[in-house]
Amino acid sequence: MADSVLPAFSQTLSRRGLLQKLAAGLAAPLQRPKARPNVLFLAVDDLNTRLGCYGSEAKSPSIDGLARRGVRFDRAYCQYPLCNPSRSSLLTGRRPPSTQILDNSRWFRDSLPEVVTLPQQFRDNGYWTARTGKIFHGGLDDPRAWTVGGEPLARPAPRNLEQQAERERRADRWVAVEGAGEDQPDYRTATRAIEMLEQRKAQPFFLAAGFVKPHVPFIAPKKYFDLYAPARISLPPDFSTSPGGTAASYRANFDIFIRREASPEQARQAIAAYYAAISFMDAQVGRVLEALDRLRLRENTVIVLFGDHGFHLGE
Repeated sequence: MADSVLPAFSQTLSRRGLLQKLAAGLAAPLQRPKARPNVLFLAVDDLNTRLGCYGSEAKSPSIDGLARRGVRFDRAYCQYPLCNPSRSSLLTGRRPPSTQILDNSRWFRDSLPEVVTLPQQFRDNGYWTARTGKIFHGGLDDPRAWTVGGEPLARPAPRNLEQQAERERRADRWVAVEGAGEDQPDYRTATRAIEMLEQRKAQPFFLAAGFVKPHVPFIAPKKYFDLYAPARISLPPDFSTSPGGTAASYRANFDIFIRREASPEQARQAIAAYYAAISFMDAQVGRVLEALDRLRLRENTVIVLFGDHGFHLGE
């Protein structure tokens, strides 16, 4: 079965519950159960359409390869510009006004206790469902969804103004690390996803792997930073040194361009770091896809990749 790629700002399908209908169709019992396709579900944090397959300077060969073999969505929109509302919307097939989730602290089952989530639909229909990395928002997982890899509910505590300011301060930095990034969460997520593929049983699988870059802070191996010379980075045609408006008009946000002044030089450095984080994440996606090929699973696996929401980069 052909691959499909659902890149950044990819909540369009959830607007009418189409992903849920897709899940119902794929997971429905057939006369020949072995014919049911596997699903590899790849979630990426804060990824916008700065990808090679969309004509960007960012280098993303693994994702670009998916786009060439499958479907690149050109009119896919973010349901809500924040992680938890966006992911909860996609994974339940409900719009944010229905889920009542407009922040990163509320659990979707508080307002929709009986909703069937996308991975739960597969598990309920005989699939082996496994999770690694960030799929639902951190600590707000769905225990009904996973055969392997679920985590207990852990509601995040509200932050005071001082804690919020500290998180914003840390978000401004980017770090080039040595080696291949083996100690970084995304590398570990890819490694665990590969282990899960190798450990799967005879039943069809729904494997979800969630990558956290290019979320801030931008941390990636040095070789990915070396791909991008800040002086050569293009700025948006409508670039502004203060695109976020006044401090009173925008709530605190980890987007590095919200409520911050940025000269063109500073903006180019930040965008280059964002690109480095994308390239690092793309390499981890590539590791998982290579394992899929090595295990001869590609032809019977539907691959979906989506970004929960993206950054404006000085627009």
